[in-house]
Amino acid sequence: MIPKIDRGLLAGLALATLFVASAALVQRAAQPRLGKVREEELLYYPSGFMVRQAAMGYETAAADIAWLRGIQYYGEHRLSDQKFDMIGHVMDIVTELDPRFVQPYVFGAFVLAQEMKKPQRGLELLKRGLSANPTDWKLAFEIGFLHYVCRQDAASAARYFTWASRMPGHDEYVERFAAFANQRAGNTGMAILLWKHVFATGNKYMREVAGRELRRLEAM
Repeated sequence: MIPKIDRGLLAGLALATLFVASAALVQRAAQPRLGKVREEELLYYPSGFMVRQAAMGYETAAADIAWLRGIQYYGEHRLSDQKFDMIGHVMDIVTELDPRFVQPYVFGAFVLAQEMKKPQRGLELLKRGLSANPTDWKLAFEIGFLHYVCRQDAASAARYFTWASRMPGHDEYVERFAAFANQRAGNTGMAILLWKHVFATGNKYMREVAGRELRRLEAM
């Protein structure tokens, strides 16, 4: 007896084959023009919404394939013209397919803000990620980081760093960033609270740092 073919699995495999074949064709076509701007090479990737409709329940697998293609695209251009014009398009596809996949939001935002000098576009991507993952401290922290580094906006940075510091599972350095940003923004009361927390929970070195900052704020 011939086993029944899982139509969903077949669709997922077909979709994967389509992505891989498209990537290979694009790469071969681009070889003679290596060193030139290749903005069009990923325009043929459909939107995340269209791919989601075709994935038939295999959105996560499709997102993984698109993510790998995006990393490949970044690597190719990092070694050639250092232009990443389609990275936002690819990360949009990945995150529309799998909104809970956090890494593409962070990576895409970094490239957009730091490499392409488009911090607003990077912030938009991260905020969409935070909307889909409202308890992920990394996304809130990265939004604060872009505000602080790319926009010199200490007040906005302080708000997001503080938000990240209240989320479960955050790394211990988050409080330090939140305290520094609040101090820089003039939010003395919040800075004191955060430095006191660092003083109470940090290692010897961080207790010294927190103590120094608290004395500077005349809180000790």
